[in-house]
Amino acid sequence: MQQNSLTQKERAYLKDALELENLCIAKYGVYADQCADHELKNMMFSIAKNKRHNANMIKQELGNSEFLYQ
Repeated sequence: MQQNSLTQKERAYLKDALELENLCIAKYGVYADQCADHELKNMMFSIAKNKRHNANMIKQELGNSEFLYQ
């Protein structure tokens, strides 16, 4: 989908979704840092990685590809 084809309401929805994904990334990072169990820590990092992927996809739809997570 191209940036110009999004309605104002769709862009607002995607911006809200991006904020929620960013919040999840931060929270799962904190949770992973607090985990003593190695398997649980890896699972939290994996979820955070998945959330970064989601955030990057949303940013691409919004046309903010210069701020993608690595």
